[in-house]
Amino acid sequence: MNEIVNVCAGDDYKLLIEFEDGSRITYNMQKLVGTLPYFRLKEPALFRTVKFDNKSVYWDAGDEKPEYFPLRFSIDSILFSLRG
Repeated sequence: MNEIVNVCAGDDYKLLIEFEDGSRITYNMQKLVGTLPYFRLKEPALFRTVKFDNKSVYWDAGDEKPEYFPLRFSIDSILFSLRG
């Protein structure tokens, strides 16, 4: 599996994820930000604070308890959701 080298968040709740081999995917989170665990990402400024490591994208939980607000997606879970 390739590692993530860049993630760009758009105002339309889509993430453009770039990999070390030059490939890219777009992950549409429009429906997810309407659900309870991810509702706070509905604020565009917060959504654009996305971070990444080599195998996942995430947002800092800030003052909220991360165990209640899992704001991390592994690249495997993103690719699996795109298959459907």
